[in-house]
Amino acid sequence: MSSSAPPEIPGLVYVQPVGSGGYADVFLYEQQMPRMNVAVKVLKGEGLTPSLRRQFTDEADTMAQLADHPYIVQVFRSDTAADGRPYLVMKYYPPPNLAMRARAERFTVEEVLRTGIQLASAVETAHRAGVVHRDIKPANVLVSQYGAPGLTDFGIAGRGAAAEEDDDDVGVSVPWAPPEVLFGQSNGDHRSDVYSLAATLWQLLVGRSPFEVPGGDNSAYALMPRIRSNPAPSTGRADVPVSLERLLSQAMSKDAANRPQTALAFARALQEIEQEQRFPRTQIVVLDEQGQTTLADTTPTPGADDDRTRVRAPQAVRAQAPAPAPPAYRPMSGSTSIPAAGHTTVTSPRAGQVAPLPDDLAEEGTVRRAKVTDEAEQAPPAAPAEDQHVIKPGTLLAVVGTVFAILVGLTVFALTRGDDAPTPQPTRTTVAGPGEDDPLLGGPAQVPTVAARAASGAVAFSWSYGGAQKDDTFRFRWAPAIDKLEEAKPAYVTPKSSNYVVKVPKGTQVCGQAQVIRGGPWTNWSEPQCEKAG
Repeated sequence: MSSSAPPEIPGLVYVQPVGSGGYADVFLYEQQMPRMNVAVKVLKGEGLTPSLRRQFTDEADTMAQLADHPYIVQVFRSDTAADGRPYLVMKYYPPPNLAMRARAERFTVEEVLRTGIQLASAVETAHRAGVVHRDIKPANVLVSQYGAPGLTDFGIAGRGAAAEEDDDDVGVSVPWAPPEVLFGQSNGDHRSDVYSLAATLWQLLVGRSPFEVPGGDNSAYALMPRIRSNPAPSTGRADVPVSLERLLSQAMSKDAANRPQTALAFARALQEIEQEQRFPRTQIVVLDEQGQTTLADTTPTPGADDDRTRVRAPQAVRAQAPAPAPPAYRPMSGSTSIPAAGHTTVTSPRAGQVAPLPDDLAEEGTVRRAKVTDEAEQAPPAAPAEDQHVIKPGTLLAVVGTVFAILVGLTVFALTRGDDAPTPQPTRTTVAGPGEDDPLLGGPAQVPTVAARAASGAVAFSWSYGGAQKDDTFRFRWAPAIDKLEEAKPAYVTPKSSNYVVKVPKGTQVCGQAQVIRGGPWTNWSEPQCEKAG
């Protein structure tokens, strides 16, 4: 806890400290009129640079701009205390935050899906206002007295082009940051926030960050190469549906192009899993910076108006150029948290350079890395909004003609098909199966064919498939019987090996399956093969 004294603020009475970070302290105050508890974030006096002051002011402006959103912490006012320290007065959320809760309990799948959709709503709203958060993690998600999440700490958020013009370093929290940010290829964009949001949900399910090894070296120095090279691990929970495992793995793909391209796309995919699991539907609440009231949810339940996405306009504090719109996304299907510690920083390289890492990085894993100015990293400009919904007269005639032809075709089909033909079912957006032909993946991997042979005190499995690539990795699972394979915990196999040996007593039957991982997504499991040990 910080030793900094709380400042005297007119109209507020100090109660107690709440927390401390690298450059700011948070205190609980009681506001006198109207009487209520508020949280006050105060910049520390030591090391107070013009850059930190500007960053603090930007945080106040950003959070005020997004203050109407139900899942973003509200800022009431910002000022400078008599001792010269800037401060923010915010809505008070009592502890624990999500990091504390994940340390003490495992969240249910239903709660994680609901929380993920709510947070994705907040992130999408920020993105539409031209703001990239860049530090989404469990500790930055507070929980209200009514159980609603509140995203906070926009201190290093980027504001479109303005963020790229800033020459100061960018701080990142290593355990939840994507590889392109950690290693200097990007300053963060919509897709990096999606990665961090998925890593946050993974921690709620498991109780630790995705690449943390229980009992191992989990310093930033050890985590960074794992985040760059290792596939996103499975949660290992039997109650987590395969569709959610696939979505989280895809959202934490090493290649940003393979992730959901917007927070809204990620929220819709989570809604699909809610529907699959027959959970109550969680609303996607998005505020549109253009002031247009439309529906962002393309798959509402017929007749269920309450389930529709709400879109409202935010209160703009100052004019901001919206960030370039990311490309469209087609979804695919198939805690112990790291505690906060002292603030240690390193400067990571520009693109193409190797980052030197000190040995004494903080446990939280917050590092600072240089901004990237390479224009090739920037997203293409969005098409003008006014052109997106315009239908020219000639186009309208073509559409009418096409609809008429389709109706005629359906009529002929209805008259000629047999009575036993199945009734066509309405289609809906689903998380596509793994291995489908997605252009973002550079071609799908094929489901492997597994062979099993008896060995002395073991069963040796090997697999093969067409179109193998050198970077393909694998998962293998085995059990005494085929009906037990679903319960087996998969093991990861390196790209240099396409075999797995299970040592068991002579005469013991072993059944095994393998799947290929390429760029984050993986294929379906192979047909199981069984053999008895020799």
